[in-house]
Amino acid sequence: LEGRCSAGSDRAKLCEIMWCGRGARRVAEPEALVSASLDVEVARQTTEEDEQVSAEMWKWFDPRAVGAGREPARATFFAVETPELAKAGAGPKGSTRFLALNGLWKFTWSPRVGSAPRGFERPGFDDRKWGEMPVPGNWELNGHGFPIYTNVQYCFHAKPPMIKYRGKDPRYNPVGSYRRMFKPPACWFQQHLEVFLHIGAVCCGCKVWLNGVQLGFSTDSKLPTEFKLTPHLSRGKNILAVEVLCWNASSYLEDQDAWWLGGITRDVYLFARPPLHIRDIKVCAGADCLLKLDAELCISGAALLAGEALHCELFPRGSESDPEKRVCSFDVPVVGRSQEVATASGEFLCKDVSLWNAEQPSLYTLVVASPETSAGVAEAIALAVGFRTIEIAHSRVMLNGRELTIRGVNRVEHDAWTGHVISREAMIADIKMMKSHNFNAVRCAHYPNDPFWYMLCDEYGLYVVDEANIESHGIGFLPEHTLANDEAWGEAHMARAQRMVQRDRNHPCILFWSLGNEAGNGINMYRAYMWLKRADPTRIVQYEGARLEPLWSSDKVETIDMNTDVYCPMYPSPAKLKAYAELHEGSSCERPLIMCEYMHAQGNSVGGLQQYWDEISSYGILQGGFIWDWMDQGLASQANGKDIWAYGGDFGPSDTPSDYNFCINGLVQPDRTPSPALQEVKKVLQPLAFKAVDLSEGRIAVCNRYTFQSLENLDFTWSVLADGIEVQGGALPSRLDSSPGVWQEVTIALPRMSCDFEYHLLVMAHVRTDSGLEQAGQEVAWEQWQLEVGHNAAETRADAPLDQPPPSPLAQELSSQVVVTAGPLVATVELSSGLLSGLKYHGLELMSTPL
Repeated sequence: LEGRCSAGSDRAKLCEIMWCGRGARRVAEPEALVSASLDVEVARQTTEEDEQVSAEMWKWFDPRAVGAGREPARATFFAVETPELAKAGAGPKGSTRFLALNGLWKFTWSPRVGSAPRGFERPGFDDRKWGEMPVPGNWELNGHGFPIYTNVQYCFHAKPPMIKYRGKDPRYNPVGSYRRMFKPPACWFQQHLEVFLHIGAVCCGCKVWLNGVQLGFSTDSKLPTEFKLTPHLSRGKNILAVEVLCWNASSYLEDQDAWWLGGITRDVYLFARPPLHIRDIKVCAGADCLLKLDAELCISGAALLAGEALHCELFPRGSESDPEKRVCSFDVPVVGRSQEVATASGEFLCKDVSLWNAEQPSLYTLVVASPETSAGVAEAIALAVGFRTIEIAHSRVMLNGRELTIRGVNRVEHDAWTGHVISREAMIADIKMMKSHNFNAVRCAHYPNDPFWYMLCDEYGLYVVDEANIESHGIGFLPEHTLANDEAWGEAHMARAQRMVQRDRNHPCILFWSLGNEAGNGINMYRAYMWLKRADPTRIVQYEGARLEPLWSSDKVETIDMNTDVYCPMYPSPAKLKAYAELHEGSSCERPLIMCEYMHAQGNSVGGLQQYWDEISSYGILQGGFIWDWMDQGLASQANGKDIWAYGGDFGPSDTPSDYNFCINGLVQPDRTPSPALQEVKKVLQPLAFKAVDLSEGRIAVCNRYTFQSLENLDFTWSVLADGIEVQGGALPSRLDSSPGVWQEVTIALPRMSCDFEYHLLVMAHVRTDSGLEQAGQEVAWEQWQLEVGHNAAETRADAPLDQPPPSPLAQELSSQVVVTAGPLVATVELSSGLLSGLKYHGLELMSTPL
């Protein structure tokens, strides 16, 4: 430990626990040395223009400054006025306690920190010459600056924590200044409500003022930040000001393979709460049907009466307004902890509930009502609840007691027209396409997504890896270099992991937490892992970088470190999967393997997918993986008067840092046009297996490869094709309804076949009835076999000897056509165009359009 830990200190104890038998690793410098080195670097880069900036701006370049003044992170929910509104699904738009601030804001853009306007936060500041910026919106796609794409390298020199742009102007670091006037509803003051500001996401950090008073600042461009406005809120006109800095110290943890785009990228709104309100709530619902609830309440000095409680009601999703369908009702006592805080904890065993999984995403609605204040003001919230248990048992990932297979894809939040601003319609389109192409899981690459995405995954059924917004790829992975092993960056790593969990932990779709992506390993990742396991023991934690070797290998099995529950390698070969399986298939205490990334879908790729799934299907310890990635990250642009999908290098001056077209590696194009590879993926991942038992007798077998559902909601058809043309078909004679893992045999009455054609048997499965995003008739799976034509086939060649010469062609000219006949082949050519308009073989037309 290089003698840097004092004997008996908590740090020494932690390091001793972590690194016993693993070899010494670098511990970061003491805080005093970190501060000193930071001050020297700041002084070195100071210029006359910088001196115009307040000293507080240098917080942006302190890795320990992750935020100030913001409210503690909390779960995603919106509280409405009454339980009736909550049951009706009123949400924000049906409540008087919500004020949307999306839309056009007054805006000005500055290319450097020192050139940003000073004093713009003051209410009397003159912004009449400013332009406007949509919120949410990326600057670079709305006339300010230019998009930059890099993969591994940063767009600035990798000398943390300072920012020095890699282009000709090293001081290029844009700042966006926003102003918005709003008037809060009068009823908020009449009911003495507490008022808060919610900013869904901002890249890369922001400072916020209300009526000239600074509320605080925040980092992490993919998680919300909230500020309390009440002490500084005025009746009538209020001025909200936000300053956004494009890159700061926190940008070193956001080196994902994506575009660098600035701006406010998710919803901004105000919300109001009674003085006594539910600040945060945690719900855990397991496969044992036990519903647990833990809540923290703000009571603002209000006196709690004896017997005060949260009143809870559970309903099947969609039946909230029907008391007869209520599953249960119970109260959770509220206990005061201080003049400001109270807590409520309780559990209830629910009967006759269905379990949640991606195939049958059964959801329930939990309505929780708070006690009323002395003024008779209360609130209620509605939460989606899914009963399910995820665990690792005997070296297998188990969901509700069954072994899980992950058919997953990595998804980057990207829109070809709006960049990092993703509409709800686009999210629904993504999840619909994923489900229809046999994906059952998605990895949020590589940061927490918009909260609406998780709601969709809860409702329609996708297993989710929720990933902390941590990637420092451009720094490198060696212990002496990686920020994961530098304690000056410890708080930044921890805050990103903690705030992700605190926001998203109530979503049943999330089975895995991820510590991040390509960020090295060390003390900061160990501490984050330990916190996650303590804070949420109900989920699996994964991290690809949890290995002793600094770099991953496609062929060799790495030495797995302690801070991951699964082995989640990146781009292993099929041979590597097999090697790991042969080592550990019989073990009951090794980590199951789920690939976090494989089959890089750039260009004409994904052709080897079946080789991976041959191995996965052969070994239980291999439980699937996530293809890289879902969508080409092209941006809509024009070149030479034509619409194009632009990539890195297509924007900005010639010195713009770029990794060019490496962002074009998706299964769908930027407008969601499927690539040819997507059909290959759909076929390989299909949830059914087929095999020919005896094709001469029409006997085949079908295996149900779902984990939970039977085949009852699928219709099966067959068809026989002669040289690609269907000659006979219909529904399978036996209804297939087998349980997961079960083979079921069926016999098809095949037609008589001619020796003159090549025949194939095609069997297909389609969705029987509408369900969720699935529509009746939607293709799920298929298989095809070539049929051998037996000796009893219908003869059409008149028993001619094999050495007989082919028939001579005969031509007949008609008024508009020439018809050429050669035995069973008849060709028709149009005289006016010279096109081949018909081609018949034994009377069967082979053409649909002229050629």
